[in-house]
Amino acid sequence: MTALTDPLTEEQRLLLDIAWTTFVEYERFPNFFHVAYRMRKHGHDAAKVLHSFPVIGHDQVSNGYRAVGWWGHGSTPQSDGPVYLTMAGLYHLQHDQMARDLARGLLAYMQQMTWEQDKILDSPFDLPNIAVNLGDALKEIDGAGPLMERMAQIADREWPGIRFNKTTLTGQLGALPTADCDTLDLYLAYVAAHLSPPAPPEALSFTEPRALLRALNFLDVTYELVFGEALVVPPPMDRSSLLALDIDDEAAYNSGLVVLTDILRDFKVPGRNPGSGLLRLEEHLADKLPALDRDAVHQAVQLLDQIRVIRNSAVHPKPRPELAVAHHALGLRFPVRDFTAAWDSVRAHAERAVSNLQEAIQSARP
Repeated sequence: MTALTDPLTEEQRLLLDIAWTTFVEYERFPNFFHVAYRMRKHGHDAAKVLHSFPVIGHDQVSNGYRAVGWWGHGSTPQSDGPVYLTMAGLYHLQHDQMARDLARGLLAYMQQMTWEQDKILDSPFDLPNIAVNLGDALKEIDGAGPLMERMAQIADREWPGIRFNKTTLTGQLGALPTADCDTLDLYLAYVAAHLSPPAPPEALSFTEPRALLRALNFLDVTYELVFGEALVVPPPMDRSSLLALDIDDEAAYNSGLVVLTDILRDFKVPGRNPGSGLLRLEEHLADKLPALDRDAVHQAVQLLDQIRVIRNSAVHPKPRPELAVAHHALGLRFPVRDFTAAWDSVRAHAERAVSNLQEAIQSARP
């Protein structure tokens, strides 16, 4: 079982039923303004209910994949855009014969798209056409033909399994490498396994408020002993002190990320490209210290750079695939809800990485 198949709440079930019954009657999904009004008549906020459905795949599509989705800009449903069901939505309607037939037809369609990929083996030089026509696929499924228009509407939004063209009614596999599944349970389990990032590592504990500042100081002293000049540009006291303070809200968390990222960016490393001193450090150390454990330095630099990814996304919001990876590297769940625990984990991972840099430089010095 996956979160996609968890039982729905009363309000989630109501919203799904509104979308489904309209779809059954009109062969079209209702627009958000209609769903919002009907949900409001029952005392519910439709946008909040939509966001409450279990979701995966945020790193690939802004709204992710869930039982009921919407058309809009980012997290805001468009008033005249459809509120639609996916295969995960059909899972919760298996008491309905039409829903079962739609799911059966779309699973068979994805099986054919999976098998069609074998055409690639025919020639290593010519790219074959592996798109499968929905109408042709339904000819092989008894009783599915009259449901083609409804299947096309669901296929158009079923991006994990299908990349669909509504104009030509043809499709290829979407985000999944294969989709040869006989049941909805198996398909949704495969979707969840493929789209869900690995569980983040256990957040590192951070019990000494001055540990990160001390690690940066040790790194700076070691670097100066080896190269005769400082590495760390000390920020003003009111900024550096943030690294030793606990935080309890998102604003303080983002401020801490900015300070830490600026310190790493401003490392005094020769050169101009790339623009971050941290990202120039590995090549500089490798050039000056032949005995350097370059792998250890590379891992430390890459981990510290994940702080920049998170910081930039917080200050300049824009969904990017690498955001989930950055959170995973720093022991964070995505998106962050507990900012106190997240800040402690960021500081702990940063302190460990900075200490590893210091040890690598010290071990490699002539």
